[in-house]
Amino acid sequence: MKFDTWKCGVLAGLIATVALVIITATLDFFDLLAVSETEYAARFILHSPERKLVTLDWIVGVITNFSLGALFGLISAFFYKYTGLDERYFKIIGIAVLLWFFHLAIVPFLAPRIRQLNTAQTAIEFYFMYIFWSFIASSFIFKYLKF
Repeated sequence: MKFDTWKCGVLAGLIATVALVIITATLDFFDLLAVSETEYAARFILHSPERKLVTLDWIVGVITNFSLGALFGLISAFFYKYTGLDERYFKIIGIAVLLWFFHLAIVPFLAPRIRQLNTAQTAIEFYFMYIFWSFIASSFIFKYLKF
């Protein structure tokens, strides 16, 4: 079954985000991450880098994480639709770098109090997380997008 660009992009972003959340939640549970994607999203939206997060804060983080995942999946689908599938691995890495830059440069610019969460460890963790996300989303798009 092939999907149009909108459906394929949103589904690809959501599926990749589900995989990312499972992995980051597991790593965070074992205290192997500086900050999980969901926590980073909650602290960004709620402007609360210091205080302990409560259940509703985590729900806001999940909603934000999946909304941004769908948005970036959609952007990725349109990117592939207009540039084609050639050199796909360079494009996967390029999308990951753009996501990484967005979360570590643009997000702190929009919410300056979040800057204290941006450490070298966070930057490295997010880089590999976004390569994983980009690979999952791009693989779905390669398989199901109508070209």
